[in-house]
Amino acid sequence: MQRESALERRIFLKSTAASIAAAAASPLFSSNADAALPTPIVELPRADYPRMAWTVDDGCSHDSVKRYIEFVKANDLRLTFFVYSSMGPWTSNMKILRPLVESGQIQLANHSTHHPDLTTLSSEDVQKELMNCHIFMKKNYGVDARPYYRPPYGAINNRVIKAAAELGYTSPVLWSGSFGDAGNVGGPKFMKLANNSMGNKKIVLGHANNLVAYNHYDSLLNILNDRGLTTVTISDAFGV
Repeated sequence: MQRESALERRIFLKSTAASIAAAAASPLFSSNADAALPTPIVELPRADYPRMAWTVDDGCSHDSVKRYIEFVKANDLRLTFFVYSSMGPWTSNMKILRPLVESGQIQLANHSTHHPDLTTLSSEDVQKELMNCHIFMKKNYGVDARPYYRPPYGAINNRVIKAAAELGYTSPVLWSGSFGDAGNVGGPKFMKLANNSMGNKKIVLGHANNLVAYNHYDSLLNILNDRGLTTVTISDAFGV
C-alpha cells in the first residue's frame, strides 16, 4: 500500500509541474482551441432496455452510507458512489462496502477530498483535491477510480476539465435528475423529484448525508419496478 501511495503522489507531482500556468476560468467550450476537451456526461447512452444510473454523492452520514450499502445488496441493485473522501463514513463502512466494490456491484468515483467549488481553485489545487481522493480510494478499496469524477456542486469549467484530464480524470459526470436531498428535504418534495427524475437513460443524483432516501426506499423500488428500469453503474454504461 505504501508503495502504491508513493507512486500516486509522484504521478501527481509530475502532473502538477507540467500543468497549465494559472489559466483564467472560462465558459465551457468557448473557443475552437477547447473543442477537444471532454464533454461532461449528463445521461447514459442508448441501450436495448430501459436503464438508469443511480448515483450517490458525499457520504456525510455513517448511517446513510450504511443503509445504501445494505439496500443495494438486499435488492440486487447497482450503484455509483461519488466519494467525498475526507468524510469518516467511507472509513467506518469500509468492511461492508469493500466486498460490493470488489464485485463491481457498487462503483466508487471521485468527488474530491474536501468538496470545494473547483472553479474557484488553481489548476494545481484542483489536482490536489482529485488526487488525494484518488489515493484514498486506491489505498482503502484497491480501485483506480479514473476516468470518472463529479465536480462538487456541478461546478465545472475548461480549466477544471484540463487539470483533471492531466491526471487521467477525463470523464466528468453531472446528472439529468436529482432527489434534491443534499440537505434535509420533506417527503412529498423528495418523492415528486424522484418521480420526475427516474427514467430511461437518466443519471440520477442522490446524497448519503441524511436518511431521507432511506425512509422512501420502498417507494423508490416501486418506481424502478413500475417503469421496468434496471440500475447500472457509470462503468457498466460506458464500458470503462
